[in-house]
Amino acid sequence: MLRFESECKGTAFFSFDQIFLQKTYFFLHISQKYINFACNFIFMLKNNTIMKTPYEYRTQAREALRNQWGDAAIASLIILFIAMAISTPSIITSLKGSDWGGSITTLLSVLVLPLQYAFYISLLDLVRTNETKIVNYTFTYARQHAYANMRFLVAGLLIMILSSLLAVVTLGIGAIILSYAYGMVPYLLHDYPELTPREAMKISREMMSGQKWNLFVLDLTFIGWILLAFCTAGVGMLFVQPYMLTARAAFYEDLKSEKLVEETEEPTSTTAE
Repeated sequence: MLRFESECKGTAFFSFDQIFLQKTYFFLHISQKYINFACNFIFMLKNNTIMKTPYEYRTQAREALRNQWGDAAIASLIILFIAMAISTPSIITSLKGSDWGGSITTLLSVLVLPLQYAFYISLLDLVRTNETKIVNYTFTYARQHAYANMRFLVAGLLIMILSSLLAVVTLGIGAIILSYAYGMVPYLLHDYPELTPREAMKISREMMSGQKWNLFVLDLTFIGWILLAFCTAGVGMLFVQPYMLTARAAFYEDLKSEKLVEETEEPTSTTAE
């Protein structure tokens, strides 16, 4: 009798847990549908250019990642582990009461930027070719393009400093706007090796003039996926992050076609010489 009651309780608990997960997934799925519709509508109201809707960018990203989801997740996981390995000693130092722990963590986390940069470029190449092996490309690029990594590292430091200053003055809002203004810097540094970090930041600001909202709306459409990823204890972010970055790379491709017609001619002629 007691065994029967315990089995019934276990079954009831399992059923309740299963129903809760199903309802949570259904709620997030429906919410994502409404968010997608609203964001696409807002995007079309503001956008009268050749830029696609967020739905089209996400579709393009899924097509590019069709046979590369596992590779993209592995690359994300490796970068995460490296970042954790670099920052863990300084976090322990901070917990022990050292005043330098936080500063050391910030400085060491900068070392991961070149690897993150190579990951961005691997996904950009995937959008362009649909044949990139993401893990191999990421680590090969990080190893073979030391100069490009250094330029991105300098740009990353400049953006971090400016964002920190703006975050204090504008309670974080300015830092968010700045992150979108400089969102195209990684791709520009790759496509135009002759650009300095400051020049890439300047061109990115010009490219994103009138487009920051559109990129923000594109990011906003991933909210449902991000919430769902947190329901998996963050494991789902290994897939959601490459998904978002691939959609951003597709956004850059269209933005470059629209905004950099005159700028692309100059770097090309310089390279040819």
